[in-house]
Amino acid sequence: MKVVFSFQKNNLVRPQKQNIAFGAGLTAKFAEEIINTDVAEISARLAKKGIPTDFKGNKVITWCCDKAINIFQQLNERYGTHLTLPKGIYVEDFANLNIGSITKADFCNFTPTQLIKDSNEIVPSRTVFFNTFETANHQATPETRWLYNWTQVNKIADFNQAIRQSGTDFFLDTFLHELSHVSHEDRLLVKLGGKALAQKIVSLQSSQQIAEYQRKYGKKISQICDYALTDPLEAVACDMSRTIVRSLDKETLMPIRNPFVNTPYEKLYFWQPKRINIPIYSDQDRPLQEILRNFWNGKFD
Repeated sequence: MKVVFSFQKNNLVRPQKQNIAFGAGLTAKFAEEIINTDVAEISARLAKKGIPTDFKGNKVITWCCDKAINIFQQLNERYGTHLTLPKGIYVEDFANLNIGSITKADFCNFTPTQLIKDSNEIVPSRTVFFNTFETANHQATPETRWLYNWTQVNKIADFNQAIRQSGTDFFLDTFLHELSHVSHEDRLLVKLGGKALAQKIVSLQSSQQIAEYQRKYGKKISQICDYALTDPLEAVACDMSRTIVRSLDKETLMPIRNPFVNTPYEKLYFWQPKRINIPIYSDQDRPLQEILRNFWNGKFD
């Protein structure tokens, strides 16, 4: 969800300026593909998959979203997982949204809500937004302005891992993270139902619940990254995205093995290769994998 400021997500793209940095997986070949990205073609293709989009001409976000969605589809086709795709992907200046901060970088909308200022439109759940940072960029200092530029996706990814806001420095982690939220929410809707999930989400955001979450699980959750300490939803998304990244062929950006074997997400929906007997642990003794398995299935206490 990444609904707090994360340096990995802070970027303004102007398509006419294509000075794209590469490293951490974004090769010169991929950078060239981004330069030649046909935003309209990708939007039309995603629409046929039931994913409406408005990328605002941002080639980096368009290309990266397309690759991340392709990874999820390949996992479903090759390994029988049931990873859900987003209900929409939109690029917007967050100053125009009711989200409390113009410097949030991206997020997944978990509950239907009036998200757009001066509009009665209800944005559905499982919709992903990325920030153009048009307003935030004007307020940034010259020294920090690069943090608000999607063309610096690798540099920002490196920085984000260095400050432990991400569990990986891979340039697609941001996009896999948000898609992981979408799949997790779909799982929670199956396990809890919409009303109970909405109540859970509100509860998870209270300062008391966050403090208790960090007290009980902080030491083990911090093995993922510090951002995972935000709440259980972020813990799952941070871990799930890094799990997927580890399975990718960095030349083709396609999975070369099933990333979910022997992970908390092994029994994704209907895919159940074997029955797993889960022992009962006290909070202080519960392994990280079992903490995440509980979170994945909506057991946050």
